[in-house]
Amino acid sequence: GLPKLDPHLIEGPFDLWGQCIIPLSVLHGQLPVLGFRFGKAAYVTDFSTIPESTLPLLEGLDVLILDALRHKPHPTHSNVEQSMALVERLKPRQAYFTHIAHELGHEQTNATLPAGVCLAYDGLKVEI
Repeated sequence: GLPKLDPHLIEGPFDLWGQCIIPLSVLHGQLPVLGFRFGKAAYVTDFSTIPESTLPLLEGLDVLILDALRHKPHPTHSNVEQSMALVERLKPRQAYFTHIAHELGHEQTNATLPAGVCLAYDGLKVEI
């Protein structure tokens, strides 16, 4: 069978399970896409750049989850170095890198990241 979907256009903050979700405008190459902030956490994956106008919405976070595909630059994804620059600028308490390629060995990559930054993994649970 086919899933029954009820699509909704996201045009601003919305409530989901009693939590205010703030959409964040980011870019996947030239394509506008959304990340999301909820409370003191944000989920911004599958992006290549975050416009300056969106960055203030990512300040004061306890948890920031970012795309960090690989070390080599990519036209539609943030790489480890780009995501580290965002972490250094935004200073969340904890950052997790996700949407990562197989070429990033977990142990080897995590050994190069500063305290408070690590690669996410399947089954990771983050308390927000």
